[in-house]
Amino acid sequence: MGAGFVRSIQAVVPSVAPGSAWAQRDIGPTLRRFFGAFYNGDVWAVYRRYKNIDVENTGWISYEELAEILFLPEFNLLFIFDAFSQQNALIDARELLVMVCLFSSSKLSEKCGLFMTLFDSSHSGTCTAAEVANFATLALQVLGRCTGAPVRAKDVAVAMQDELSDVLPLYREAVNRLGSEATFKEERIFGQDEVDEICSTFRPVYDDLPIGQDPPPNSVAPPAPDWEKTANAAVTHSRPATSQVRQLNRTLTEAELHQMALLGGLGHADEDEDREQAAEILKEKSMIRQKEIEEKEAAKAAIQPARGWMIIHGADFVSVSKDINHFRHLFVKCVAQALDVPSGVITIVDVTPGSVVVEFLVHPSMRGGDRRTAVELLIALAEHIINGKSVLRRGHFRDYAASAELLVGETRKTAVRPLSITDGIICCDQAVQCCNPQAVLEEVLARLDTELKRAEAAEERCKEAVADLRRRDESVTALKKHVKLARQQEEEQKEVERDAEMKEFGEQLRRLEEIAKQRQFEVKEDQHDKEVTEF
Repeated sequence: MGAGFVRSIQAVVPSVAPGSAWAQRDIGPTLRRFFGAFYNGDVWAVYRRYKNIDVENTGWISYEELAEILFLPEFNLLFIFDAFSQQNALIDARELLVMVCLFSSSKLSEKCGLFMTLFDSSHSGTCTAAEVANFATLALQVLGRCTGAPVRAKDVAVAMQDELSDVLPLYREAVNRLGSEATFKEERIFGQDEVDEICSTFRPVYDDLPIGQDPPPNSVAPPAPDWEKTANAAVTHSRPATSQVRQLNRTLTEAELHQMALLGGLGHADEDEDREQAAEILKEKSMIRQKEIEEKEAAKAAIQPARGWMIIHGADFVSVSKDINHFRHLFVKCVAQALDVPSGVITIVDVTPGSVVVEFLVHPSMRGGDRRTAVELLIALAEHIINGKSVLRRGHFRDYAASAELLVGETRKTAVRPLSITDGIICCDQAVQCCNPQAVLEEVLARLDTELKRAEAAEERCKEAVADLRRRDESVTALKKHVKLARQQEEEQKEVERDAEMKEFGEQLRRLEEIAKQRQFEVKEDQHDKEVTEF
């Protein structure tokens, strides 16, 4: 299973040892050094910068736009542009994003999450087999640029069609129902879980490649998420405050401004005025730096994921665990649909018992003007759970959402209700009351009905257990009687057998006594005859 996927990778990158095409061309090791220090958040930051630049969705990037997307030295940018540009003019945007993601140190599942976002034409969080084949082809073509190996999309598609039915039972059922061609091109059954299952077939080969190992020690550090704003602000505010200040070819440092403020070294006759002007410039610089730090912290907070815990009280973990992949897919799909975000934004960390606890991460979408943070998305999800008429409560997840409770926090013990959070500060219980009383009443009644049903089911199970115990007691009593009767019959049978044996022994003894008497009589007769004869 998965041999076709493995052969496709090995055909493009047969070896990374010294002397191989990978090592001789040096494109792969160089790209790994450029982006080895990039992780999932850095890759998504590159994606968002691209979306902000390519507002017309042309799908092509010029050298100037490349410099705005990747904050790298000019030599590094020239290397990338020379390796991936078409006729030394433009770069395919998807190929660039796939390259950055592929050579980053993100997890394999996280890389596939970005690939799905790039190729999911329906924006539903699920892909067709043809779309999966397309991003697999582009990933292999990027690797092919590093080794010189050709990659044909038709070969990759054929290999996938041959393997998918063996790897995914759901795909095999769709093929039996709709046919191979229609299933491959039209059926959207590939979510994150299905793609992860495909990846598991070639993970050992992937882990042996440099892109699946630890980043090289000389990797280039990724830029801050707000580097472009910071750079523009520095350029704007580094200009002198008045035309009287002498223009320099660089920005004055704070130490230089402080020294000039003390010595009055701004070139004017009035030293007091010079000191005041230098002090104002120094104050402005401090304010700019403080603002840059705040913007940087806000940008980091905006892209940080939030950890949520959905506790489904009315679900049985044993039943859910029988088809855990379906449950995970249903959770991601329904929550993403309720929040109106791509499925890649939702990542399930674990599903554990008690009753059913789903630990998951929510990433900011940053698509289509959606500026909601991860915490704001969790608050919106909590409102969906409270509202009995919401998309989540009326969709396919309704049976689970009716008894669900949502918490937010890094650990289960420290997690709190999301509606009690405002700007990261835990508020009083009044913050929870900012909701529709009718919705709260419906929620309470729904949970009460669920608990009543659970209590009735538990009572019914208890009655059945008591009745079963009684039946077992009766069976044990009957078995004891049967064993006692069997033992009595066995003892009686042994007594009868002993009596028969004793009777037979007595009969044999009597016969022996008669034989002995007869022998004695015969001996006496013989002796008498002998005496008579002698006489």
